[in-house]
Amino acid sequence: AAPNTAFYYYHIPVLTGGNFQMIDLLKQIDGVIPNFKGIKYIHEDFVDFLSCMNYADRKYDMLWGRDENMLSALVLGNKGAVGSTYNYAAPLYLALMEAYDKGELEKANALQQQSIDMITLLGKYGGISVGKAYMKLIGLDCGAFRLPVKNMSVEQFELFTEDAVKVGFQGFCALS
Repeated sequence: AAPNTAFYYYHIPVLTGGNFQMIDLLKQIDGVIPNFKGIKYIHEDFVDFLSCMNYADRKYDMLWGRDENMLSALVLGNKGAVGSTYNYAAPLYLALMEAYDKGELEKANALQQQSIDMITLLGKYGGISVGKAYMKLIGLDCGAFRLPVKNMSVEQFELFTEDAVKVGFQGFCALS
């Protein structure tokens, strides 16, 4: 249907329920799908992820998708990431990657902890809808979600904003 368009497999078992080793997928499709370029890997299996990175002399683009443990993926040698929190906290992750590249592991660790603290608020305030709340904090109101996603009430948004300040969000957000 689109032979000239790069094709990536989106591995996110928590949503799909399809949890199998991606290295097995790579072995099965290697050379079979000409436009297959790699995997957006949103899972915690670092053994499988590293095997995929190293498969066929690093032939495939492995994109790490767990923002809250980007540092661990960098240690494995990963160079690419795709995640939702980069939309509003890109400076944090750029600083984390720079600190890692310079060998400043304590600083990289502290920055990763800031990411974890920020992401913890996603769970506390309702998951996916919190991404739009963060966007609103940086001045980009993306509007409300449609059903079935539950949106924050005004009161919840006020509490969320207070918590975002406590984790230092304004110091590392995209428009600070």
